[in-house]
Amino acid sequence: MSRIARRSVLAAAFWLAACVVQNQDLPPFGAAESGLPPPAPGLTRLYFYRLLEPYEFPTGTIVYLNGRAVGYARNGAVMYRDVPPGTYDVSVLSRGAYPYQFATLTVASDQVWYIRIESLLSQSCGGSRENCAGEVFTVRLVDPARARLEIAPLGFDRG
Repeated sequence: MSRIARRSVLAAAFWLAACVVQNQDLPPFGAAESGLPPPAPGLTRLYFYRLLEPYEFPTGTIVYLNGRAVGYARNGAVMYRDVPPGTYDVSVLSRGAYPYQFATLTVASDQVWYIRIESLLSQSCGGSRENCAGEVFTVRLVDPARARLEIAPLGFDRG
């Protein structure tokens, strides 16, 4: 194995270990979900999550609803907020722009929405973390059946 290949394998192993350690203090969402209180009557639950992306930046990003910070989306974690019916502009702190980067949703009482925060390393840094000054994030609405599968193994962030 060449010297460069060995270094690449070692770097990937350390990066993956760092991502796992980052969320080891969080219980798996699949195990924590049954203990969550239901939303108060008339409210809607919004789940925000980031898939574990070991090759992306391990940092998270601030989540905003109508310009107001409501939480921090960590790599490999899920959080939720209960909100009253209404229209919400969902955005995140991003170092760059991307077409259709954010979402607007109109929610009614007693609904559940799943919002995946995605990192676009290839768009923000040309695919290289070494030459990157910041990260581009996007917001995606996800089908509930798919989202439930995606969030089950993620860490549950109570914050």
